[in-house]
Amino acid sequence: MKKQFLVIGLGRFGASVARTLTQNGHSVVGIDISEERIQRVSDEIADVMKCDATDSDILGSIGIQDFEACIVCIGEKYIQNSILVTLMLKENGAKKIIAKVGTKTQGKVLYKVGADQVVYPEKDMGERVARSLTSSNIIDFLEISSEISIIEMKAPPLMLGKDLIELNLRHKYGVTIISVQSNSQNILSPPPVDYKFQKGDIITLIGNNKALKKLRFTED
Repeated sequence: MKKQFLVIGLGRFGASVARTLTQNGHSVVGIDISEERIQRVSDEIADVMKCDATDSDILGSIGIQDFEACIVCIGEKYIQNSILVTLMLKENGAKKIIAKVGTKTQGKVLYKVGADQVVYPEKDMGERVARSLTSSNIIDFLEISSEISIIEMKAPPLMLGKDLIELNLRHKYGVTIISVQSNSQNILSPPPVDYKFQKGDIITLIGNNKALKKLRFTED
């Protein structure tokens, strides 16, 4: 189901979040004060605005309550701006506020002023590496929210020689295949019938975290 997200701050982390949500069919509004950053993502994200997110009038005018989640991706050097924006989002009735932080202290402060979830990009990257080292199938893992994740994994034996119609992954497990890397070729949105999965294929999936966990039985 298509959802609407607000991403505030379009640096490397914010742009990555906005891009991934957009590629997976969700509606994204991106905000940044930098014209350069706006231009950098304008071809990939349909709705971007150059404005100062600390301006209460601007935040109050874009319908904060309509977004499934508001993701605050302002650099940790500007923690005071993150605090102010989080406060204003809370005052404007945000359903869920996710804030990027650099330290535990910053995280505690953001929680106190209204953040529902904080993310530590460097810490999360370490966890992703750890997951890849402790699972024979999982290559990479990206948690988009507390409910949705993207995983990159080797095609398990149960998929080999079958197409998407035969596998029916969306109905059985509630996950969707975004792409397949086969013989150095990257196939976006693989056709439901014409492509049969082969040994060595690398698949990228998106889905609810609980649904993705069901795939653990496929590990070698």
